[in-house]
Amino acid sequence: MWFMRLPDKIHARMAAFSLVGVVNTAVGVCVILIARVLGAHAIVANIFGYGAGLIVSFTLNSRITFQKRSVNGYTVVRFLGAFGAAFLVNITVVWMVADVLRQHGLLASLAGVPLFTVVFYLLCEYWVFRRAHTNTPEQFF
Repeated sequence: MWFMRLPDKIHARMAAFSLVGVVNTAVGVCVILIARVLGAHAIVANIFGYGAGLIVSFTLNSRITFQKRSVNGYTVVRFLGAFGAAFLVNITVVWMVADVLRQHGLLASLAGVPLFTVVFYLLCEYWVFRRAHTNTPEQFF
């Protein structure tokens, strides 16, 4: 099976990516709560919160999760594109669970998280923080 040929270090990157996700979510939620306490509208608070979370996510992933890979201006653009693509997948799943399957709002809201995480990780692993030009089988995109 293809996943059995994955390098051992990919497990460490997946764990680091997950931990970074927890940290950036905590930061984002804190910023949203602080903005709301300070009187910001819910949408504005969420924009600030998600913005802060994205900054934390990019910073920690580039320095910890994918630390041995080069980072430049294009990496930031790819990161934002990967987030957008994964978020679109997330919203599609949420819509399907809420409107097509007619499930509870909380279940629908959480339903897209696992697929978002997998898609975002794979895009970061193989496209955003791609390895330097080599001929190894790991360079996929």
